[in-house]
Amino acid sequence: MKNLLFSVVLLILSFIAQLFLPWWVISILSFIVCYAFNPGKFLAFSGSMMAIFILWAVKAYVSEFNFDESISGLLGKILGNVSSNAVFFLTGLTGGLIAGLSGLLGTWTRDIIK
Repeated sequence: MKNLLFSVVLLILSFIAQLFLPWWVISILSFIVCYAFNPGKFLAFSGSMMAIFILWAVKAYVSEFNFDESISGLLGKILGNVSSNAVFFLTGLTGGLIAGLSGLLGTWTRDIIK
């Protein structure tokens, strides 16, 4: 249960922080949350990646309806005729990898300090 809790905390904190701060705040929050909760190396990476992947993919999907033209369609054309779903996946994957690596770094830092 503790392992699932840190992912939910990270998701909520990241959503709130990204309303006011730049996108890269996810790496700082992921580091701090994984340092505080100490979920283990694999769970720090996968839980952080999962939380931010879901957050960014859902935010990209919801923001799709705020524009007159399909932004994911335009980005898909730029990336070589990639489908809209692939653009949402790549958006989530980008944020997820950044958060996952930051969470892993937070766990490693806690282990080094001990």
